[in-house]
Amino acid sequence: MTTHIMIDLETWGTAPGSALRSIGAVTFSSYGEPHEERSFYANIDRASCEEAGLTVSRDTEIWWSRQSPDAQSRLLDNCRPLREVMHDFARWWQDVDGTYVWSNGANFDEVLWRIAAERVDHGTPWKYWNVRDTRTCWHLARLNQKSVPFEGVQHDALADARHQAKCVTMAYARLGIGPAPEHAA
Repeated sequence: MTTHIMIDLETWGTAPGSALRSIGAVTFSSYGEPHEERSFYANIDRASCEEAGLTVSRDTEIWWSRQSPDAQSRLLDNCRPLREVMHDFARWWQDVDGTYVWSNGANFDEVLWRIAAERVDHGTPWKYWNVRDTRTCWHLARLNQKSVPFEGVQHDALADARHQAKCVTMAYARLGIGPAPEHAA
């Protein structure tokens, strides 16, 4: 089975080159096939992002100050240097045999992760042609992801990644997309 991975980032801005706060990632089957979810989560040290030339938006700092205490506190534990998290995530990706990377929007999580990786001389573990976008998938399926009950704390990268993966699976089902037959060319 091809491994699909949903990533979600919490960040200090929305523009490419913004500093990262955390990454959450989960394996999933877009076709709804049974599988054992494997996950990755890490909080990222702000200073290490700024040392790499990534920026912090004042508007995003204000936005974070208005988020739930649960969402804010989740980001404070065990913050690690950006380079170390990049390395550990790449190793995890390899361990789960990742193929496709999904993110919420074609111009956010994947782009911000890729730019941060470049800033610390690290590559992304996926091939550029294996990048997938949730919002396009949901639009095609006419699925409003906000209407799907959310489990966990919103703006927790791991909970967000799980929700997004669940919604992609629902969209595939709505579109009638299943795995290709084994004998397909």
